[in-house]
Amino acid sequence: MKPKSNLDQYKYVSMQIETLKYSGIWCFIPYTTNSFKFWVGFFYRLFIGIVIFIIPSLGQVIYLIRLIANNAEIQEVCAVINLVLTEMLTSIKLLDLCLRRHFLTQLLEQINNEEFNLLPRTNLDVLEKSIKFSRRLFVYMVVTSSSVIFVHVIVIPALNGFRTLPLDMDFILFDVNDYFLCINAYQVLYKPMMIVAFATLMSLPWSFMTCAIGQLDVLIYNFENMKELVKATKSETNCGENEAFESIFKKCLRHHCAIKRFVNTLEATFGGQFSLTLAFSACIICTTAVQLFSIESLRDNIAALFWIFPYFIDFIIFLFIDCYLGEFVTMKSGRISTAVYSCPWVDLTPKLSRSLVTVIGETQRPLVIRAMNKLVPVSLETFTTVMNWTYKGFALMNQTKD
Repeated sequence: MKPKSNLDQYKYVSMQIETLKYSGIWCFIPYTTNSFKFWVGFFYRLFIGIVIFIIPSLGQVIYLIRLIANNAEIQEVCAVINLVLTEMLTSIKLLDLCLRRHFLTQLLEQINNEEFNLLPRTNLDVLEKSIKFSRRLFVYMVVTSSSVIFVHVIVIPALNGFRTLPLDMDFILFDVNDYFLCINAYQVLYKPMMIVAFATLMSLPWSFMTCAIGQLDVLIYNFENMKELVKATKSETNCGENEAFESIFKKCLRHHCAIKRFVNTLEATFGGQFSLTLAFSACIICTTAVQLFSIESLRDNIAALFWIFPYFIDFIIFLFIDCYLGEFVTMKSGRISTAVYSCPWVDLTPKLSRSLVTVIGETQRPLVIRAMNKLVPVSLETFTTVMNWTYKGFALMNQTKD
C-alpha cells in the first residue's frame, strides 16, 4: 500500500483560504507583535470589520426598528430582515472562525497528515475528483451569490433611475437622503466584500466535509479490496499472507483513527457555524418566502422577482448542502464495518480474526457531525425538521399579513 505520490489535499480549501487572505480578513497575521506589519494588518482588519461588517448591518437594524415602530406591513419588515440576517450570519461566522482558529490550525495540519497520504494508485483518482467537487462548490457559491446581489444592488436601482438606495438604511446622526450619492456608492462598494466573505465562509466547512468523505471512500475501498492489496504487498516484500494482511490492516486502522480525529476537529471548528446556519437560514427562508408571496403583480415586479426567488432558492440549497454532506459522512462511516467484514478473514490466525471482530464492533458506531452544542446532527432529517418549522413560521407571518 505504498503511496504513488503525496497528493496536496490542501487544494480542498486553498481557494477559500487564499480568498480570505487576499481580502485581508484571514484570522491569522503572519507577523510578531513587535513587527510594524503586524499592526498594519491589525488596524486594516479593524477598519474592514467596522466598515464592512458593522456599519451596514447597524444602519439596516436601525431602519428595521423604525419600520416596526411605525407599524409597517409585514412584507416590508421581512424585506429588510432577510438582508440583515444574511449580513449578520456572515459577520458572526467570521468572528466564530477567528475565535476557533486553534481548531482550524489543527484541521489544516490534519488534512495533509501521513495517514491521509498512504494511498494505492487507484485511490488518487477518487480524491482528485473529490477535490474538484469541493472547488466547484466554492465557485457555485461565489457565482450564485454574486448574481443575486448584482441584480438587487445594481440592476433594480438602475431600472429605477438610481433614485432609490439598493439597501434601506437609517442612521441616527444624519439623514440618509442628505448624503444619498455617498451612501449609494458606499453600498455598491462594500457589498462585493460581504459577498466574498459570505461565499467563502459558507463553503469552507463543505470543503472539509468533502475531504472527510473522500478519505472514507479510500478506507472503504482498501477494506473491500484487501485481498488484492495483500497480494501486491506479498510480491513487494516477499512476506507471508498473514504478515502482509497485518501490515495493511494496521495502516487501515491508523487511517480510520485519523479520520475520526479529523471529523471531531471539524465538529469543534464548525459546530457553532452549523448551528448559526440552521437558525439563520430558517429565518431567512421564512422572511424571503413572505416577501416573495407578497408580490401582487408579477408583471410590474419582474425585476424584483429575479433576485427574490433565486435568493430564496439559494438559501434552501445552501442549507441542504450542509445537511447532505453531514449525512454523507455518517452514511459512509456506517459502511466501514461491512467493508471490514468483507476482508478475507477465514484463513487468518485467531489473533488477527479477533482483532477483525473488535474493529467491526468499533466501526458500527458511525461518525456524526453535530451542531447546537452537539445536540443536533447535521443530517437530512434535521434539514426536513428545519424546513418544517420554516413553513410554520411562514404560515404564521403570512396570516399576520392578511
